[in-house]
Amino acid sequence: MARYLFVVSKARPELADYLERHFSEEHEVLITVDRRRGERRRGQVDSDPERRRGHRRWRPESDEALTAVGAFMVPLDAEEPVA
Repeated sequence: MARYLFVVSKARPELADYLERHFSEEHEVLITVDRRRGERRRGQVDSDPERRRGHRRWRPESDEALTAVGAFMVPLDAEEPVA
């Protein structure tokens, strides 16, 4: 079972290929390309106010790392991603 997840930017397929080759012998490492297409919510619903304070799973620093570095790593037994 994977213990580390690398999320790679869609704009950096060569980085995903490199990481796949580099960690090919490591069964604890999983590499995936960011599959997000945009916000899932298209508009506000008038009946209920928004109760959440932000994204539950995605952190702003994750987006920054994808833009600046091209990838970030998430230790699967931890709560915070490591850029």
